[in-house]
Amino acid sequence: MLKFFKDWYNTYLTDPNQVALALLILFVSIITYILLATVVPILVAVVLAYMLEGLVKSCCEKYNIDRKSSVLFVYISFLIISLATIVLLIPVMMSQISLFIKSFPSMLERGKSFIIDTGQSENGLFTQEQISNILTGINSEITTIGSSLISSSLSSAGSLVETVVYIIIVPIIIFFLLYDKENINKWFEKFFPEKLDLSRKAYAELDLKIGNYIRCKLIEIIIVWIASTIMFALIGLNYSLLLGFLCGISVIIPYVGAIAVTIPIVVVAFFQWGTSSDFWYVIIAHTLIQIIDGNVVVPLLFSDAVNLHPLAILISILFFGTIWGIWGVFFAIPLAVLLNTLLTIWPRVEIKT
Repeated sequence: MLKFFKDWYNTYLTDPNQVALALLILFVSIITYILLATVVPILVAVVLAYMLEGLVKSCCEKYNIDRKSSVLFVYISFLIISLATIVLLIPVMMSQISLFIKSFPSMLERGKSFIIDTGQSENGLFTQEQISNILTGINSEITTIGSSLISSSLSSAGSLVETVVYIIIVPIIIFFLLYDKENINKWFEKFFPEKLDLSRKAYAELDLKIGNYIRCKLIEIIIVWIASTIMFALIGLNYSLLLGFLCGISVIIPYVGAIAVTIPIVVVAFFQWGTSSDFWYVIIAHTLIQIIDGNVVVPLLFSDAVNLHPLAILISILFFGTIWGIWGVFFAIPLAVLLNTLLTIWPRVEIKT
């Protein structure tokens, strides 16, 4: 066992560049973990800045303009599109959320009636005792949800203020990350030794891969969101914009997100149409969109950007979700890409025997 650790150390941590990069990764990880509540808006700003960086570079190359002018053009366009989206879509989505909450009690009553009717039939799936237990559980869950809504509404004032602060601060951070990128990089370089070849190589590789991943993921979200919304609206499904948005957001969490978003779609479609043909049209349309996304959109967009095994993705979601909660789930794949890139470029020292 001691020989194994000694060989591993001699292979991976004998070069000063390796040690420097390892210490840098450890330092950043500790600071991020300790200051998670503070760095969340910074992480969001960094993600959005990466998303816009590709557009900035494209404007510089295609139209032969300087970086600062390109940043101003892209940033102003981003603000206009974001404000237009908020003004046009958010009210509709909030209206659909309000309608869904109002219809929730009637959906529960229909669910109770369905369970009772199923149990009373000759070939019922449930016995009377099981039906009683199910209804008792549903009533207790309704009580729990009601109390949770009341408590969350009482504490919503503080969350609202925090959200407003984030809405103001995040765009400012994005602007400076884009506009003063070179100066920020030079400022950080002052605190590290000059001979950090491996760290610079790692940064360049990560900057490329993480940036490509974030931009491709945003395109995938928009494609799935628009396609799902159009399909649901054409079929006549209630809350089509809201459910389409959930489908788009679900692609952030591979595999798990697709399964999770299917539940509200099935529930809404069932209580709207029962098991009629329209219900199955919704299920078929949703399944086709997921298949096309996984087998056509993702390979075309990402190619080798995320060369991760599905098992590694699921483990990353569980691991980072346990450490950082919901934010760990959202950032699990970029963090997994980061780790995979570091392991790929990390030099090995051959041990002579």
